[in-house]
Amino acid sequence: MGDQIDDTDRTSAGQPEHVGPIGEPPMAQPQLTPQPQQAPQQEYAADQPADQSFSHTAGQPVDSPARPPQPQQSYSQYQPYQPYQPYQQVPPTQANAQFPQQAPTTAAYQNPVYPVYPAQLQGTPYPYQPYPSGQYPYSPQPVPPYQQVPPYQQVPPYQPALPYQPYPPQPFAQTQQPAWIPQRVLTYAQQVRRAVDREARLVLFYCVVMTAIALVASMTIIAILTLKGMPTTEIYSDALQNRMSGVVSLVALVGCAVYLGFRRPHDPLWKGLPHELRLEITGRGQRAHRMMTPVVFLVAIMLILGASSVYTFILEPALDWMAGLFGAKPDTAMDSIDASMGTLAMVLYAGFFGPIMEELLFRGLVMPALAKYGKVFSIVTSAVMFGFFHTDLLQGAYAILVGLVLGYIATEYGLVWSIVLHITNNFVFSDLLSHLLAVMPQDAQNIVGYGFTIAVGVGSLLYLILRFSRIREYMKAHRSPQGTVAACWSSPWFLVFLVLSFLVACATGFTSA
Repeated sequence: MGDQIDDTDRTSAGQPEHVGPIGEPPMAQPQLTPQPQQAPQQEYAADQPADQSFSHTAGQPVDSPARPPQPQQSYSQYQPYQPYQPYQQVPPTQANAQFPQQAPTTAAYQNPVYPVYPAQLQGTPYPYQPYPSGQYPYSPQPVPPYQQVPPYQQVPPYQPALPYQPYPPQPFAQTQQPAWIPQRVLTYAQQVRRAVDREARLVLFYCVVMTAIALVASMTIIAILTLKGMPTTEIYSDALQNRMSGVVSLVALVGCAVYLGFRRPHDPLWKGLPHELRLEITGRGQRAHRMMTPVVFLVAIMLILGASSVYTFILEPALDWMAGLFGAKPDTAMDSIDASMGTLAMVLYAGFFGPIMEELLFRGLVMPALAKYGKVFSIVTSAVMFGFFHTDLLQGAYAILVGLVLGYIATEYGLVWSIVLHITNNFVFSDLLSHLLAVMPQDAQNIVGYGFTIAVGVGSLLYLILRFSRIREYMKAHRSPQGTVAACWSSPWFLVFLVLSFLVACATGFTSA
């Protein structure tokens, strides 16, 4: 046992320093060189028993088959570290001298040899057919005769140009216009306000022109009568004023017609209105889409007369009660019109020419201009303007109700029929009926007048009740977008027109009791 330990120590002492312990991988080893065998190693090999080997892990002998003796190799000593030498680039001339290149030989570029296939694999050749000569005979084209070149003509000598004369400047107007003018984008509410303001200005200026012309005409008539020597008391009497009112109204109406005529180039609706009226008279109108029937005409008359029932039994007593609270008496325009209906001028004005101009203005210009915002909106707005246009509290409220009926007729059946209804109401039921009642006794006048008014009022009320569902469906089908009414009642010119008309009606509609 002691001999084995000594041998083990001796064997371990013979290993180089870089070899690790048994069972671990060796470290990087230098290159091995064969050395001559030494005597101690041979003796050690001879003393080692042939049937025993040592474990690499525990150092105990284990049984293993006999192995042939292996030649022993000795390790050279570890060479010392050589310092790094920097790389030196070899010059091109030296590189060419050390590694000469040989020129390629002609054997490297020999022509390739293609294989020769048998005749049965090559196929039959395409038969050659020579082009038949003489089939298309040659026809030479005739050569044109030689034309002699004209002799050379000498160019005339150079003529100097005229001296430079500057072009005389021409005066012209220089207008600088921008290449692109930005356009303002309006909201829906702004569009409604602009449209309503435009129509309100038209009606307001119509009223101003009519009032101014009527005032000038009245002053002219008074001046003429004064120059003729008529007494002042007679000039300002009620009888003469009633006779003058018809003439003054006709003169003012002519002036308003001239005013609308001047606006024709600026208003496309007014420009196309005569043509539309001609089409409606012939039954081919473009605005209306329904045919008028006798039943519809009679119902429209009944509704207009039903509005007069509201005037007689509701509006007039209410206004009398309100005026009595302030110690005043209402003085409406209806009273002056009734007093002056005996004159021809007033009959022509109130019965024919007045209704025609009012329908052309409100149902021919105002209502179509607002129709794109809704039929119901245009009918109601034009009716409100029509009522305030009369500058009278009672007559204005009555005109709003009548304007609703006339607006519906003009929208659905045509402007011509609204004119006919307006003339029928003013001339037939306001003039002829009043003259028929005037020839009756007072009791008969009251019975016939009030009885007729009550009858048409009850009939109108029943008709509206029975047709309420259809009226609601019509209003729902032609309803305006949300915000249209609010935009209308916030229009500046529309509010100015309403306020001025109301102030004039209050100022001229009452007298002291």
